[in-house]
Amino acid sequence: MKLILLSTLSFLLFSANGFAQKKCDHCLEWNEKRKLTWSDFKGKPNKLSRNEALTDSGMSIGLSCDDKNSEVTIECFFDPQKSWVKDGKSDYLLAHEQLHFDITELFVRKLRKKIDQLGNDCQKLNDYIEEYYNNNYNAFVAYQHAYDSESKHSINKEKQAYWEKKVARELEQLKPYASSLANN
Repeated sequence: MKLILLSTLSFLLFSANGFAQKKCDHCLEWNEKRKLTWSDFKGKPNKLSRNEALTDSGMSIGLSCDDKNSEVTIECFFDPQKSWVKDGKSDYLLAHEQLHFDITELFVRKLRKKIDQLGNDCQKLNDYIEEYYNNNYNAFVAYQHAYDSESKHSINKEKQAYWEKKVARELEQLKPYASSLANN
């Protein structure tokens, strides 16, 4: 069982020339070839929590502009220091936690796709990036809650399997947005 805590970081800079959001230095970036292991969960477990584990994942976003070009970087990360597991370590529970991280990557790709539609116009990017991020984040939180609710935090194995297939299918559909750079 698990209740997700999602990490979002504050926007640090807004200006006509740039937008940045901080990403932690010790975080792991999402990589389809590297799955989480229990050794990645380095945080102190919340003994009062009913949950057996917690995945802290989020997204970082940066915008840099000059007179001719703009570059938007959006990354998915896992924070080992804020993610924890109690004694109930199992491959099944780890797969549930991995899917929370995969869902974060899914919404990173959705955000990259949306921002890509703005093209290379720095003023447009500067005007809309926060709105797009906030809308995406709200949808992301709702999706994560639906996943935990329907799978009953992994207890419902049939729904857990359904969500694993659903997320894998959606990640595949958004594979063109797997790069951390949007609007190249």
